Amino acid sequence: MDQEVISQSAEETVELGEEFAKKYLHAGSIVMLRGPLGAGKTQFTKGIARAFGLHDNEISSPTYALVNEYDISVNGIQRLYHLDCYRFEKPEELIELGIEEYLYPKHAVTVIEWPERIEKYLPENRIEVEINILSPNERKIIIKHL
Repeated sequence: MDQEVISQSAEETVELGEEFAKKYLHAGSIVMLRGPLGAGKTQFTKGIARAFGLHDNEISSPTYALVNEYDISVNGIQRLYHLDCYRFEKPEELIELGIEEYLYPKHAVTVIEWPERIEKYLPENRIEVEINILSPNERKIIIKHL
């Protein structure tokens, strides 16, 4: 069942990410974040991280690092992986990062921005979050459980 919600601000997007994580995520969860540049994918991820006890200022977009890893310890979840695939020229680059650790996490949650760049490697069991820009502050967030 799809869920749709409207965010009125960046902080509200963070709060929605936190609520989402508390309600849906567990060790082994994979979250695909889709949306254009500036949609709020990293803000949503900050909310997920907040649900796991991290502070917003600890979370940044891994655009240049490709992946950020955060140690956590909540309900059997030991790590949060935050990938940004925007800069991948070829999906095979993900293999060099250790694809299985990120796409099939046992004791972690993986959040992937720009998953369309690695579509052929994505597991079937995942949650898709689409963020659409409605206005400078307003976003439509659609959550799909696949």
